[in-house]
Amino acid sequence: MAASSKSSGSDGGFLSKTLTDIEKEVYVEDWSISSDELGVGEGWSIEKRRLSGGLSDGVDAVEVNNGKLSFVVVPTRGMGIWKGDYRGNFLGWASPVKELVHPQFVNLEARGGLGWLDGFNEWMVRCGLASFGAPSLDVIRDNTGREKDVLLTLHGRIANIPASTVRAKIGLKAPFELGVEGVVYERSMFGSNLKLTTSITTTPESNSLKISDTVQNLRSSPDEMQLLYHCNYGNPFLEEGARLQAPIRRVAPINPVAMQGIDSFDVIGPPQSGFIEQVYFMELLADNRGETRVALVNRDETRAVSVSFSVKDLPCFTLWKNTAKFEDGYVVGFEPGTSFPNPKRFERERNRVVKLRPEEQYRSEVILSVHIGKDEVRDVQRAIEGIRINTKPVVFKEPIRDFSRV
Repeated sequence: MAASSKSSGSDGGFLSKTLTDIEKEVYVEDWSISSDELGVGEGWSIEKRRLSGGLSDGVDAVEVNNGKLSFVVVPTRGMGIWKGDYRGNFLGWASPVKELVHPQFVNLEARGGLGWLDGFNEWMVRCGLASFGAPSLDVIRDNTGREKDVLLTLHGRIANIPASTVRAKIGLKAPFELGVEGVVYERSMFGSNLKLTTSITTTPESNSLKISDTVQNLRSSPDEMQLLYHCNYGNPFLEEGARLQAPIRRVAPINPVAMQGIDSFDVIGPPQSGFIEQVYFMELLADNRGETRVALVNRDETRAVSVSFSVKDLPCFTLWKNTAKFEDGYVVGFEPGTSFPNPKRFERERNRVVKLRPEEQYRSEVILSVHIGKDEVRDVQRAIEGIRINTKPVVFKEPIRDFSRV
């Protein structure tokens, strides 16, 4: 379908192509556009396709390629990012879950609330919006007005809700920003009614992509919101001897298992059979604008990936180390969030659950970047050191009450 179809248009210097609009009954199964076709910029392309067969049947995927960096946005899975590539370097990880899994095949309540893992293989997946964290019980008020215990499943629902609106956008003037916009609703009768509006963009030949999100409470009464960005990395950036580099103010293990590795929490070990995940909660330093950055740097400091965000919007940072054997998922997760991924009751007690008034919006932004070669890696290391300014982190050997249940 050509870019000039009736669901395309120019808006404020952008060409916009509607790929899905449930309200207007617009749905485009396959579509593509490139710099050659549009005559704007060089080397970029956007391609939308619908997958068929197996657990991926019916999944929509949109690949954005800026000429050096490419990434696949998945509207069917809450506008997460499945995988990417930068100059031949794979971005993401090798999950035991190989294909994109349609939400219809994911039972979130399976295995005591761990069913979310049956579709988990993204480079970046959001957790939330009503809740995230470990499966736990919480109390809600049901449709009769009575209090009721309910199971909050692992990391919430947003990653398994298809987008209601999806648009491709291309800037017609320099810097020719291009990407995908989407709207996902997490809503229920007598329950939360949260609207996620997201824009995932890059520019031609850039080494970064930007995720700009707005969450709005559409209820007529106040409601709670939690949001966490689960950013996951494997080879070629993750390897024995790779390191987390971050401007840490405080760090503590989540539990006794993580305590065993606290002395080397920032160092990546080799793949180990039977490895049990280790999780570390952190408070990070930031620059005078409230911005911070964390990086995973490989052993010889020739490759790195970084995640940048504001501690004003995402004040809690979690490091997830799962250095299991490759076939079991050798991966590390960087997780900036509005809170830590503890049971929601605990985070509510610590005043870390966001409360939105009717129509109130909460905005956050995350930038994912790739750095290849010693010079680029040194640049990102210097940027992190510039935030740290010789501050030594306070490293707690045991879980602390402020961060997790002791």
